[in-house]
Amino acid sequence: MKLYYSPGACSLASHIALVESGRDFDAVKVDLSRHETENGQDFYGISKRGYVPVIETDEGVLTENPAVLAYLARYTDAAPEGRAWYKMLEWIGYVGSEIHGAYGPLFGNGGEAEKVNAKDEVARKFRVAVDILDRDDWLVADRPTVADNYLFVTTLWARKMGIDTPDWIADFRDRNLARDSVKKAMAAEGLG
Repeated sequence: MKLYYSPGACSLASHIALVESGRDFDAVKVDLSRHETENGQDFYGISKRGYVPVIETDEGVLTENPAVLAYLARYTDAAPEGRAWYKMLEWIGYVGSEIHGAYGPLFGNGGEAEKVNAKDEVARKFRVAVDILDRDDWLVADRPTVADNYLFVTTLWARKMGIDTPDWIADFRDRNLARDSVKKAMAAEGLG
């Protein structure tokens, strides 16, 4: 298994899952501004989409968080069962389309007004997330899943960008920061 990642990007969710699994994998850093891997390889030659996460498996290349995270949940034997599996997929969808998507102007060349509006929208999406929770500490199970990893990454962006989050989101971020797999993945990405 090979994971292509960019430090602090949404690929960190996959990185955490792989570290937590204890399975062997290679992690290849990608400079997304140049679309080049750390060893100088053209990243478009690996993924025509040009962004992370990307995993190379014995079955080929997979891209897009919903596919990569679902694959890793099964590959690492960390997938919840029954209804929790579908709730995990539901959360991956919400985090990806609503929360991650709302960050767009903050990552791109949005104007100042666009960025202010995006921060407000991200904060609103976090409030909605808290309103629809039906668990206490984690999104769908009695332990974190890949959906928790993905939501966690977006909370790091919120902290970095000064976006106000509900208390549950701040506590959730702190719970994740205390996990050994999170510490190891973040250290491997140079995020200390």
